Amino acid sequence: MKQWFRYGVGLCVAAVTAHAIGFQPLGFQSMGMGGAGVASASGSMAAYYNPALLAVHDYTTEITLSAGVGITDHNLADNLDTLNRNDLTGTIDRIANHAPVSGSNTLNGDAKRMEESLNVLKKMAVEKSGLVLTPGAALGVQIKNFALGIYMTSDATAEPVIDPNHLELIVKYNENALVGTLYAKYDPATDTYQVLDQDGAVDDYEAHSLEYALDNGLTYLSLKGVSITEVPLSYGHAFETAYGTFGVGGSLKYMYGVTYATQVSLDTASGDLSDSFKDKEKLSSAFGVDLGAFYTPNFLPKLRLAVVGKNLNAPEFDKVDGSRYKVDPMARAGIYYAGWHHWLDVALDVDLTSNKTFLDGVDSQYIGGGLNIHPVSWFSLRMGAMQNLADDTLGTIVTAGLGFGLKWFQLDLSAMASTEKGHFDGNEIPRYTRLNVALVSRW
Repeated sequence: MKQWFRYGVGLCVAAVTAHAIGFQPLGFQSMGMGGAGVASASGSMAAYYNPALLAVHDYTTEITLSAGVGITDHNLADNLDTLNRNDLTGTIDRIANHAPVSGSNTLNGDAKRMEESLNVLKKMAVEKSGLVLTPGAALGVQIKNFALGIYMTSDATAEPVIDPNHLELIVKYNENALVGTLYAKYDPATDTYQVLDQDGAVDDYEAHSLEYALDNGLTYLSLKGVSITEVPLSYGHAFETAYGTFGVGGSLKYMYGVTYATQVSLDTASGDLSDSFKDKEKLSSAFGVDLGAFYTPNFLPKLRLAVVGKNLNAPEFDKVDGSRYKVDPMARAGIYYAGWHHWLDVALDVDLTSNKTFLDGVDSQYIGGGLNIHPVSWFSLRMGAMQNLADDTLGTIVTAGLGFGLKWFQLDLSAMASTEKGHFDGNEIPRYTRLNVALVSRW
């Protein structure tokens, strides 16, 4: 697990200097209730989930400070660990240096390492894989119907690019300076070389060699992502009518974005990943608009239906290559029932839009909800679940949260974990995990 931690740290350093496309859970209550918040968020987090909810605040003032991080593994962490442990590029170099003497790699273990690495590369070439880190932080202040905040969400992605046509161990070597460059094909199963005929050897090398693909950027680890810090000014207002209560709200927000993109060797050590982003970042800013609404019918005063649209003006940010990165608008709906038997709340959210992610072929469209059990004012226990309707790789994500303390100072802990498991360093781990800690003060 030490190596898993190092990969996470390496990506996190890059991400926090560098927004996920999708509705990332932030704060505290939503985290434990399956990500639901569009109809149930209150106080300082209403500005993020649905500014219309500022119209129904329970306290005059609320301040929230929270931080968390999520890690999603799509069949990559264990493969990266194997390639790093086997020293992929170093092993190929030694195989080339020993050519064309058969049996020269058996004693130092390069034949076995290369055979294992080739099997991993062949698997990575055909399966969807990637590693995603999503750190987030929030500082929210609600005063009556107004709110100010600083909300940071990030999406740092590592994704392998494997050329399936370049997986043969054809290496070039120079046996004699007078002869020039020679080529040999290596078989790790038998630890033997086959010297290639000069006619067509160069073409075979350039068309099929793994060494050639690694040296010429055909096979690599792609690192890309975006981080956006939002600073919104939000307001919500409610209207009482004969049919019930209608609420509307909006946020005008300054958005500071950092985009980044680069590529590194497949066996780059995790601790060196952050160094790969030097001079590969692009900083820019924009303005965004969020609008939300809710409705509570007179005949069910504890029921609330809500909808929100975020980034409705599709703000854009500069990319390293000179192009523009657009944050597409997203929409989400929610339902909330408060105070069932005075100690139980229920909430459910669903994304109305399918949102792109940085992993090719993986979209985000979640449905999730849960319960909030609060038998006394100083204690609350939350539980829930969420599911990605656009991609089933993670299975069901189970969520839980615990809050306790006096109203003017509460500590809140939340966690999420997927039911689908992956493997890392011989251990079975959830494909998705997220942890969050928050401090909340109300008066």
